[in-house]
Amino acid sequence: MMSKIRKMQDTWVAKSIFILTALSFMSLFGISGYISSAGQNRTVIKVNDIEISQGEFSYLYDKELSNVKKMFNGNIEMTDSIRNTLLLGLVQREVANAVIATAADKYDIVIGNDLIRKIIYSQQDFMGADGKFDINRFKMMLSAMNWSEQDYINALRSDLQLQMLVQNPAARINVPDFMLPWLGKIENQKRIFSYIRISPEKQKLDREMSNEELQQYYADFGENFMTPEKRDASYITLSMQDISGAYTPSEAEIDAYYKENISRFEIPEKKTVLQMVFDSKEKADEAVKELKSGNDFYAVAQKLAGQNKQDTELGSVSKDMLIAEIADDVFEAPVNGLAGPVKSEFGWHLIKVTAVTPAQKTDKSVARQQIIAEIRKEKAYDQAYELTSELEDKIGAGSSLEALASELKTQVHKVTGLTEDGKSASGKAPLPTEITDAVFSYNVGEISQVIEIETGLAIIRPDKIDETHMQSLEALKPQLTKIWAANERDAITQELVNDIMNDLENGEKITDSAKRFKQSVITTRPLGKTESFEALPSSQMETLFRENAETPKLIDYDGDKIIAVTTKVVEDNHQLSDSEKADIRNKFRREFDSEISEQLINSYSSDYDVRIKYKLLGLAD
Repeated sequence: MMSKIRKMQDTWVAKSIFILTALSFMSLFGISGYISSAGQNRTVIKVNDIEISQGEFSYLYDKELSNVKKMFNGNIEMTDSIRNTLLLGLVQREVANAVIATAADKYDIVIGNDLIRKIIYSQQDFMGADGKFDINRFKMMLSAMNWSEQDYINALRSDLQLQMLVQNPAARINVPDFMLPWLGKIENQKRIFSYIRISPEKQKLDREMSNEELQQYYADFGENFMTPEKRDASYITLSMQDISGAYTPSEAEIDAYYKENISRFEIPEKKTVLQMVFDSKEKADEAVKELKSGNDFYAVAQKLAGQNKQDTELGSVSKDMLIAEIADDVFEAPVNGLAGPVKSEFGWHLIKVTAVTPAQKTDKSVARQQIIAEIRKEKAYDQAYELTSELEDKIGAGSSLEALASELKTQVHKVTGLTEDGKSASGKAPLPTEITDAVFSYNVGEISQVIEIETGLAIIRPDKIDETHMQSLEALKPQLTKIWAANERDAITQELVNDIMNDLENGEKITDSAKRFKQSVITTRPLGKTESFEALPSSQMETLFRENAETPKLIDYDGDKIIAVTTKVVEDNHQLSDSEKADIRNKFRREFDSEISEQLINSYSSDYDVRIKYKLLGLAD
């Protein structure tokens, strides 16, 4: 939506005179907007006189998080990495907004009420059926975007200021014709790379872990391998079938259930229908003549109603699926017969029935067993409620789990070494979550309340608790040795990388340095900018293409270290076509725009006092 506003803004800016006005939503539309109440929260972002408190930032973060969850329909796990990415992105955005607002104030760029009002009033998304601004539609659209009214106005003002201070100046940069051949050579050049890929996993260790190192690693990493709390417990379960017993409903109950739920045992008649809809009866009558002359229904629908095949097919429908005006006519028409023209609020309908699916009804005698099972299930729920009250009275009176099991004629189950993920020492399938949660919610010897589980009811009693504790050094030795070995290999790799990079930065050839350190050098074929080696992402390849020949570049990728140099640049000297020139001009203009926009914001910010308290934002230790 904001991109649409940017397009409109060009027109309004050309016609508007900016007036210094304090903008409030009350002054625009006579209704209140969002008012932040940060209270006594400490400032976390400050740009000159603009301050954002913890409370305000928390509000912004909650909105950002809500939008992300909505984007993924709630199916997203909020890891620390995602959280930090959201926080950093939000900090960057708010700092940029504050810098732009400060610069706008400095250079007397003021966005007045009239401009904001005209832009909002002209937004197609906010217009009603009459083509005029609809305040209720406006509020509904903002609610869908999780924005308050004042949020939207502030964002609009910020966007307009950004347009004036950054985007318009950057967009005026052009790429002159004389630069195109030179840029074409840069864009279309190919490069031959020589590189060394050093994998920590392949480094050989020339010693074993010492006892002192083992002790130190145990102190440093032992807590990462804590043994989780485990519990032994006893429990009993009652299925719904156990609760309802062998209850046999009477014939009267079966008959009453069948009649009350008759829609579950009947499938109504359906007809496969084609339909044309016209604005006038004259057009509909013309279509009837064409069809009676033998013309195809689809062809007539395309010719006279402007409908394609998909628009024309209603599919297989029951009577209650059709609008009232045409339902009777459709279900009175024979197969391949026409119905209509019939008028409704949508126009004049002309309908053809192409097939009929007869109604189906499951007789009560056929559905008898299904009905009995459903009645038993309903009875089970009623009985479960009563049984729960009785059992909880007995538990409150001190009855033991074994006594309850005996009375209910069920057995007491045992589970040992149960962890909070539902797994046990037996290695059987995890217990239902409700049972596991209850086992970890009660103390040893306590009998739980009656718990509702998917299959019925359960009662539990924790019998033993093994508290979480650190494992012994001997037990953790294999894991600690593995960590030590990985760190050792990383250190060997880093030392090797440092030595090779030092050689290359001092002018040595990559082949000579690699030979001395017994590393293999791989040389690529000539590669263009859109190609890659070792599956490096395009961003890494772009970085390599910006380096001078023979300049070493260190890349961390997929856990390995890649040292790469350009050993040869293959220039492209073909004559550029007009389309190639246009593509190059557009590409470099976009790159220039982006770079200049960034530099403009950095230039503005260099004049101001910008402070960010990362620790208060949870982004620093």
